[in-house]
Amino acid sequence: MSTSNNHLKTYVGGCHCGAIRYSVEMDLSDGKASKCNCSICLKSNRLSITLDQDRFKLVSPASLTEIPEYQFGTMSQHHRFCAKCGIHCFAYGSYEWEGQTVKNFGINAVTLDPGQGVDLRELKIAYWDGRDGNWAAGAMDKPPAGGCY
Repeated sequence: MSTSNNHLKTYVGGCHCGAIRYSVEMDLSDGKASKCNCSICLKSNRLSITLDQDRFKLVSPASLTEIPEYQFGTMSQHHRFCAKCGIHCFAYGSYEWEGQTVKNFGINAVTLDPGQGVDLRELKIAYWDGRDGNWAAGAMDKPPAGGCY
């Protein structure tokens, strides 16, 4: 655990059937999460917590190559999900923003195991209008049209 951030805590999570297990070190003191109304986020009802990928550790299976991925559109995002129970656990990739390549990594917060002191109801959710590609509008306090809670 890093000594530069005394709010870091290790959490564990995974899919419903247990085939995918992970641990992640993150700071939830700010309580931030995000939801988007793009087709993949909406249909998987993903609640994303963004973090540094180096703070994520895949426990099982042994390698990312053993976890199916789904890509679409620009093929720049890797959506990883369980082949047995279908639960979307995390996604990563990169995107272009104002002429720069930005790398991103996020877990689906609902895949965190219960009993770790995380109350998903207390997260401060930032809503994004990905359906219309309206990223420049920034995060919103309420879901945009076509979004969910």
